[in-house]
Amino acid sequence: MSAFDALKSQAKADAKTAIVDHFTADPSRLEALSLEVAGLYVDVSKQSWSDAGFKSALKLFEAANLKGAQERMWSGQAINVSENRAVLHVALRDSDANNLGLRGPEITEDVASARKAMQAYAGAIRSGTITGATGKKFKTIVHIGIGGSDLGPRLVYQGLAALNPDIDIRFVANVDGSELALALAGLDAEETLVIAVSKTFTTQETLANFVGARDWLIKHLGEDKAKAHMAAVSAAPDKTGAYGIAPDRVFGFKDWVGGRYSLWSAVSLSVIIALGFDVYERLLNGAYEMDQHFYHAPLNKNAPVLLAAAQIFNRIGLDRPSRAVIPYVHRLRRLAAFLQQLEMESNGKRTSPTGEVLASATCPVVFGDEGTNAQHAFFQMLHQSEDVVPLELIAVQHNSEASADMQQKLLSNVIAQGEAFMVGKSYATAEAECKAMGLDEAQTKIIAPQKVCPGNKPSTTVLLNELTPETLGSLLALYEHKTFAEGIVMGLNSFDQWGVELGKTLATSVLKDITGDAIAPHDASTTALIKRVKG
Repeated sequence: MSAFDALKSQAKADAKTAIVDHFTADPSRLEALSLEVAGLYVDVSKQSWSDAGFKSALKLFEAANLKGAQERMWSGQAINVSENRAVLHVALRDSDANNLGLRGPEITEDVASARKAMQAYAGAIRSGTITGATGKKFKTIVHIGIGGSDLGPRLVYQGLAALNPDIDIRFVANVDGSELALALAGLDAEETLVIAVSKTFTTQETLANFVGARDWLIKHLGEDKAKAHMAAVSAAPDKTGAYGIAPDRVFGFKDWVGGRYSLWSAVSLSVIIALGFDVYERLLNGAYEMDQHFYHAPLNKNAPVLLAAAQIFNRIGLDRPSRAVIPYVHRLRRLAAFLQQLEMESNGKRTSPTGEVLASATCPVVFGDEGTNAQHAFFQMLHQSEDVVPLELIAVQHNSEASADMQQKLLSNVIAQGEAFMVGKSYATAEAECKAMGLDEAQTKIIAPQKVCPGNKPSTTVLLNELTPETLGSLLALYEHKTFAEGIVMGLNSFDQWGVELGKTLATSVLKDITGDAIAPHDASTTALIKRVKG
């Protein structure tokens, strides 16, 4: 029997036992299925597995040789085989000595020189050495990017920004012009720096928004002065000059930094300027601690592997096609969106690196919103639907921005929800509640079934000691490594994204139809829509 078949067989057997009964059967369950690392407490004990089910999931990582894959990634081998590229976001978090020993002088110099350039530029802006064209200090950065050039930096800034920042950031991603208009509204061009972030500097949405922001600068400052208010982050510096960006205001990153793993690079230049280079270093340090844990810890006490094993147990073992991520942390309200790209773009695939159609399911649908708001939206379905949607509940134990009373209320909700999903509410309990409300027998027979929650819904809890640059770094690295580990088990390449290209290519064709005289052949519906918007 293959490791996958063994997992499926064990998962089906485990699902016949209520999660809460697994605790009764195994007094050591919590100790075995929880750990503390890098400022995080991770608890996967409320998953559907027994000890045997947990071990069957871990065997998949052994069978797939996760350790060998880690070694290939860490040493800079081209594990992105479809594009023949190394995958070295971990190098951005490593020391010069480690980079030199593991990856050689070229990688070491690339990382060190990029850090040095960002530190100098950010420091000069923060100190006022570099100002706008009229001598005023920059007070606002308009960060223009999309996908990995937006989601990571936006999440980090929202997570760590001061309540009254000296330098604020407004993010623009959508090609819908309203987002750019809202971002520029009320700004003083003399105090505004526009940073365009695009790996190729060909991304349609980013370039459209950048041109719009550039035109706004020119309108208020004139063409010559506007140049002092523009910078770019790109792996294609040969293209940025055509948009009026001075060469010394272009910050690069290498093709071994994938877009959705790029927040650790110059892609976060805006964040480094706004928060300070020391905060960026602390973010890297937290990620580095998780890197070391992932690389060295045994599988059964390895936080990214525990999360990955839970997802594989649910997705492959029990055919559960979706997962909810609920951060009970307002500052991490964009975490689900960040993970949608990280996980679904990385592992939402159906073929192997050599082109074979995979035999098993891969990535689930990832969705979510911040708690407690989500409790008043889609938790109704999660609690009472027959569908089983595994959850991740993420919280911060200590929050200096909140009163003790508010924080206690918040934490009571996240803890209670994990318990509620597991234990549910039986008919007997619902019946007793109805009787306590004074309902008669006929009313009770109608209302009690509606109050029943089946329970036995799995969840994972991730608790941060507090939200700091270090714990945020470790949390994001936790999910990066989780995604990588899942991809290895599922037998796919987590680092390309061919599916993204199709819609972009067709959009270019449709744009020609909308702006030109003729319309190329399409299906009837598409042709009608093009004609309708042409007017």
